[in-house]
Amino acid sequence: MQNKIMKMEKAISGIGRDILLKEVDDNLDTITNYSQNLELSLGTIQSALNYFVQDEILELKKMGKNGTCIQKIDFKKLLSVLKIKYLLCCMPITYSQRYKKIMQDIDEGLKVPVPLYFSHMRGGYVRLKLVEEGVFHFGLVSKLAAQNSIKSGLNLEIIAEFGPKSYVTKHVLLKRKDSAIKIVGKDPESNDHIFLTNLNFQKNENIKILDIKYSEVIENLIEKKIDAAIWNYDDVLDKMIHLQNNNIAIEDLSENEGNVLATESVIVIRKNDEVIKNIFIKFFQK
Repeated sequence: MQNKIMKMEKAISGIGRDILLKEVDDNLDTITNYSQNLELSLGTIQSALNYFVQDEILELKKMGKNGTCIQKIDFKKLLSVLKIKYLLCCMPITYSQRYKKIMQDIDEGLKVPVPLYFSHMRGGYVRLKLVEEGVFHFGLVSKLAAQNSIKSGLNLEIIAEFGPKSYVTKHVLLKRKDSAIKIVGKDPESNDHIFLTNLNFQKNENIKILDIKYSEVIENLIEKKIDAAIWNYDDVLDKMIHLQNNNIAIEDLSENEGNVLATESVIVIRKNDEVIKNIFIKFFQK
């Protein structure tokens, strides 16, 4: 009995993922194809299709030799069957207009018939891990953070990209004018800060790296605990006078690939999460 229920659930899930990409007037795949692809009996596939029709998720019309045509799809019910009653997105704290605009673009662009909720938190690695663990359906990070985490073994994939300067305008180097660079601050909880610091300073063996909080970079510079640190240029704009008054200079970083990737927003999902992937293919208009 338990085995029969499991097979039925597999059939409903498999057929549901396929229907998620269909439109009204599309042809439904054949029972034989569903049976082969899902490795289930014809009877189980037919029972699953009957469930979709009886629950008014699907309205079908048999067209003889031309197959079966979809007349109606209730996507809200379909998503509920696929265990999606809402969507959760984790993203950076929206302290800048850029992040607020990205959140608005996602909210308006993801035209899905279930509620969408945002959670805001610092630390790209934390967001990536929470997506991988299934706490969130998808997350917003820099392309640099996403690519490095995937290379390091996190079971994730990029589902949407927004282009350069969609995450931040650029990163710059903040440094004290009255000292040579001997100690550089780095936030150990930020993928981008770790990589950018290593990328721009790892070749200099005479420089010491000190772990600090990203939000305390300027404070550490003023207190002379560090001599320099990489910072988001968007955060610098409203602190120009404060920086000048405290003898802190701003320098551009070189336009290498890593520095550019850190400026681009991407959306990541768990790898092989076909339901969420199909939701973005079906409903997301960037």
